[in-house]
Amino acid sequence: MAQGPVLLTAADCQRLLSHLDVVAQIEQALAWDAAGTIHWPAPRSLNIAPDKWGNDYHVKMCVLESVPVGGIRVVSHPLDESSPVNTRLILLVDPTTAWPLALIDESWSYVQRTVGSIAMAARKLANDDASTLAIVGAGRLARTAAEYYSRLFNLKEIRVASRTASKREQVVAEMAAKLGLPVRSAASIEDAVRGADLVLTATSATEALLEESWIAPGAVVACVGTAEPGRELLEKADLFVVDNRDQLKKELIAEYGEGSPDWIDATVLEIVTGQHPGRTGRDQRAVLVTEGIASQDIALAWLAYQRALAEGTGLELPIGAAAPALRQP
Repeated sequence: MAQGPVLLTAADCQRLLSHLDVVAQIEQALAWDAAGTIHWPAPRSLNIAPDKWGNDYHVKMCVLESVPVGGIRVVSHPLDESSPVNTRLILLVDPTTAWPLALIDESWSYVQRTVGSIAMAARKLANDDASTLAIVGAGRLARTAAEYYSRLFNLKEIRVASRTASKREQVVAEMAAKLGLPVRSAASIEDAVRGADLVLTATSATEALLEESWIAPGAVVACVGTAEPGRELLEKADLFVVDNRDQLKKELIAEYGEGSPDWIDATVLEIVTGQHPGRTGRDQRAVLVTEGIASQDIALAWLAYQRALAEGTGLELPIGAAAPALRQP
């Protein structure tokens, strides 16, 4: 393969990266962050939300100094962030030359990182014998999350709740066939959630989906949106964990008011590195809200790029007059 910058498609990333790779790179990015070897901009995210057509735009970036590689992540999507109609691109840059290395379509790896980071954090917070998973939602995030949870937990049952019965039944059948586990269609969110050890809400909801009284002692509730858990559950949870305080501060204040960032007990990084003990009692209920950290997306993009270089794949892009000698993996 030529030494110029290359384009990697979502299909390339899917072929080059496994589920184990995704979890390992998420944990590696957390380790780099804990070591202070990630260089972040201020502010961490540039946003337009929404424009006159209802679309959101985000630009996030960082330099992974331990690699080293720089990454610029560009995202645009309609109000429903899970929509397949979106832009998700990562530009990798060699910081030793300022030369572009690759342009990567992360529309596959974004989903993997989103649910992989949630499942990994839930594993750190859950009781060892957690075995019942309730999923609220029947979209791509929900389907992919079931795969990650089934790999990280010894699941005995999955329950699925969603607004559309026909879609729910289809997803239940797909999950059961793919995972080889008992998967049940729940008549309501309450029916799915009550008594579950693990709860995941993966929707585009802008209002609370859960009631505090539904959540069993010892359960770990993971949400991809700040509105989904609701005020009562966040206030009464024994542990409220987020991926980044600064990133979620604005959303929490908009949803719950000025004092809501003070409800946060720990970040995923603090749990993983032992800076916070995490669960200290079997009956403690934990709520996890994640927005996603760009360093994890860039770490995944870098690994896909390394694998592509090693096997000589990727579409060369005609960018720049002449490429300097680029680092090999």
